[in-house]
This record gives sequence, structure tokens and C-alpha cells, in this order.
Amino acid sequence: MIRGETDHYDFVCAEAARGIQDVQLRAGVPCAFGLITCDTREQAEARAGGDKRDQGRNAAEAVLRMAALRARL
Repeated sequence: MIRGETDHYDFVCAEAARGIQDVQLRAGVPCAFGLITCDTREQAEARAGGDKRDQGRNAAEAVLRMAALRARL
């Protein structure tokens, strides 16, 4: 989510977080939250560019690790 000139950024970020929380509470299953929030496109690309700062990849890997842990338990 890239901040723009309106308040949409704040509303979308807050509602995305609230929605994930709601899913977790209703399902009783932890959920990963991988929304990238930044001020510029350059920041977004740096955070999703495939290197060690790739936050989307990090969130997906966390989900897979948690699923594997759950299967072992």
C-alpha cells in the first residue's frame, strides 16, 4: 500500500489489519499479515524485490513454517 494524497491509505491499512484479526478470532487459526506499507513506489519495490527484505516472501515463508509446525504437533 503506497501512501497517496488522501486518507484512503489509513483506512485501507487499518481495515486490512482488522480483517485479518477478525479471521484469526473467528477461525481460531493464526494468520500471516504481509501488507507492505510505504510512502513511495521505490520503497515498495525495495521491500518486494526478491532480496532479503522481500516482505511478501517472508510472510509466505512464515505461513509455511507455521503449517509445518502444526502438522508436526
